[in-house]
Amino acid sequence: MTGPSISFSSTNYHRGLHLLAIATACMVFPLIIVGAGVTSQDAGMAFPDWPTSNGHLVNPPQWWQQNDTRWEHGHRLIGWVVGMLAIGTTALSFKRGKPVKQLAIATLIAIIIQGVLGGLRVREISTSLALVHGIWGQLCFCLACTTALLCSRGWMCYDGGPHKIRGASTLQRLCLASVFAVFIQLLSGATYRHMAISSAILIHVLWVVILSLVVGCVVMWIITQNHGQTLLGKLGRALATLMVIQLFLGGFSFLIIVLKMSSSAFAIWAIPSAHVAVGALMFACSLSLCLCSFRILRPAPEEVTIDTTGQATATS
Repeated sequence: MTGPSISFSSTNYHRGLHLLAIATACMVFPLIIVGAGVTSQDAGMAFPDWPTSNGHLVNPPQWWQQNDTRWEHGHRLIGWVVGMLAIGTTALSFKRGKPVKQLAIATLIAIIIQGVLGGLRVREISTSLALVHGIWGQLCFCLACTTALLCSRGWMCYDGGPHKIRGASTLQRLCLASVFAVFIQLLSGATYRHMAISSAILIHVLWVVILSLVVGCVVMWIITQNHGQTLLGKLGRALATLMVIQLFLGGFSFLIIVLKMSSSAFAIWAIPSAHVAVGALMFACSLSLCLCSFRILRPAPEEVTIDTTGQATATS
């Protein structure tokens, strides 16, 4: 299996673009955290209107004094900042290569759609739209992180050529599987949080076994066969660390949300929100690892050997 052929040049690297793309991704992350807090605090309908908040475009009077308005309007303000950063990233990307430009535009469009989904969720008072809004936010974060990755000096100026390693195609398939597995886990978790469907939490709990196996296989392959590929190694260790943290957070969230274990008001929103946030990091990390595996690795060519009977045998 081979990855897509992408041509970059060191002359395409632009430090300002890279920093702006990083800033965009960094701001989408707290947007996810605060959005999860809005769900945990049941504050999604703190304001009945959109794009204004009680008729005010920027800051409604005394919005900071009440818990639900503080969460919801804070979420909207961070969304404005993310939108501005995405516009700046897109503007700077136009002379930096077609893949970067297209990805920056896609990220901006996704963020605009995310804002509209959030507004429609309020105007339509729709729980289903709240679910779509939550999942789409995860996709926006992955797009923003991917844009930052492709804008980086290491990616654009990489000239080491593809490293031909035995079993590289296996890692690439496992990385693709890990992206899919993380997304299914996020989807099932969000479905239960927003819709309270019992089958969703059952899928969420059972799917974690498959997710753990896939992530474990990816990490073990990198550990045993990485051959000094430090970028893949760092991403692999990061994914493994996030997986362990997510398992603990998932256990505590299950006790709080599903079993209704008595807990402090802080833990009721903080632990589930942290669970959502780490899930977003896992999604972005698994996608980055997948892209880097296609960027750096290629399957080694088969070696033909002649056995004692004179027959040729191909080994990879």
